[in-house]
Amino acid sequence: MTRHIVAIGQLPPPLNGFSFATKSMIALLSEAMSVTVCNIAPAAGSPSLLRHPIKFSRVLRACLPLFRDRKHHDRICYLACEGGLGLVYTLLLVLVARLVAYSIYLHHHSFSYIDRPSLLMQAILTLGGRQLQHIFLCDIMLERFTETYGRRVRSSLISNAAYVTPQDEGDEPKDRAHLVIGMLSNLTTEKGLETFLHLARQARSENVPIRAILAGPAGASERVAIDAAVAELGDTLDYRGALYDDAKAAFYSGLDVFVFPTAYDNEAQPLVIFEAKAAGNAVISSDRGCIRKQLDENDLLIHSGGEFVPTALAWLAAMSPEPALEARRKAIRQAYRTRHAKARAAIGRLLDFDE
Repeated sequence: MTRHIVAIGQLPPPLNGFSFATKSMIALLSEAMSVTVCNIAPAAGSPSLLRHPIKFSRVLRACLPLFRDRKHHDRICYLACEGGLGLVYTLLLVLVARLVAYSIYLHHHSFSYIDRPSLLMQAILTLGGRQLQHIFLCDIMLERFTETYGRRVRSSLISNAAYVTPQDEGDEPKDRAHLVIGMLSNLTTEKGLETFLHLARQARSENVPIRAILAGPAGASERVAIDAAVAELGDTLDYRGALYDDAKAAFYSGLDVFVFPTAYDNEAQPLVIFEAKAAGNAVISSDRGCIRKQLDENDLLIHSGGEFVPTALAWLAAMSPEPALEARRKAIRQAYRTRHAKARAAIGRLLDFDE
């Protein structure tokens, strides 16, 4: 008998890592099972004062399919778990799902309630009981969750690599006079914008042959800082704004090294790192969330409290823009193909771990 899933979470728009991962996961589940999809994201452009009332109404609306679809004998509620005060909505949905006897799969995408114990998450664990099963992004996330809440939970590990398609070999970087580094993100201080700009400035100051490419949306104050850096560094720094589809793929294919100096406290498992590795890029990143599990011997992990810019610059200076980088690019791309396949296989096994 085919299992039926009521899948509830925030879907694009707006497009961000959380909404993209939720949309992708639901699409993969839909390939093998019947799925009712409930989007609880407020409409794009909703006034800030109305955001929570609108979202609350969408959460209440999402409860209706839980009652309507309870006729299915083998039924599951898939919940993309929110962080912060968003756990209030998750708690409500867990309560309703338990009232109508669903098995619940709670997919974690945040470290906010893992690094800091949350009474809301404790309530979710209590209400969910044995019917609550957890999906974590990596074993670090599982271990720290277990330590924070002092209990073992029924769980499965599914990497976000499942949602990022491996890239075919294409045009490789043609600038062999410089090493090409890049960063793509929502460009904020927390995500490492200032650190990346400092790295580009320091590279020029120390005559390290680097070109830097920056991409992603930026607020007004961030754009002032970016424009000032572009004016100062000239051809050394290229800002391309928000990128999508082919333009985004071209960004990654033009890099040698992807740099992600995030200081975001709740960083979990950034999709941009997998996108970079899918294109064959080496990665330099801060040690946050599951990031250390995303990197390997081709990459540089800079531990919390470490000096990011001097450490990264010394590592980059030891590299050279030579054909040898192409062999590494191919190896990185192949390793990512293996990781992607394993993550997709984990989704295929997902609904077997409660049997």
